Amino acid sequence: MNLNPNLKDILPNSPRRQILKTALTFVTGGSTTSLISFLMPKSTKPAQAIVVQRPNEFELEGKGTQIKYSILNEVSQLDYRTQNIYQHFSGEQIQTLDTDIGTLLTVIISKPPNPDIGGNIVKLSFLLPIINLAIGKKETSFITEAILTTQKTSGFIRTPLFGQLQSYQTLALRGTARYH
Repeated sequence: MNLNPNLKDILPNSPRRQILKTALTFVTGGSTTSLISFLMPKSTKPAQAIVVQRPNEFELEGKGTQIKYSILNEVSQLDYRTQNIYQHFSGEQIQTLDTDIGTLLTVIISKPPNPDIGGNIVKLSFLLPIINLAIGKKETSFITEAILTTQKTSGFIRTPLFGQLQSYQTLALRGTARYH
């Protein structure tokens, strides 16, 4: 068996050639000049693409905290609720950063009342893992982590601060990811 076959090794009008060419183009999005061995079974069944959809609504909760994040009409919305706080964020108020470990979302929960004298800035950050839903499946559960960061600031007066300027509180979250 040839373990390094090329499409040129398969007859030009063969249904197998067309299936493999379609599969390679779908999987790689690129050229179909060579094949790898796992695509070589002698089958003339049509190739089937595996199609998934990404959720656009996420509901999370943990330790008295509820977070709802959604992307509808390309606009991000985030609701943050605890026993004492309810805040709504949208659009550019929500920082997103795609990373190797998921999408990191960050919002500013509170700022000092007077920026001239400084105080604490509190930010909520949490990771959204990559989630694929099978076509027809509307939701799945998932777990993730959130971090509340409290950062000391000196304000515009520029009084120097010394020592650790940021502290962290982690929060385990359970949630549901949905596609609407």
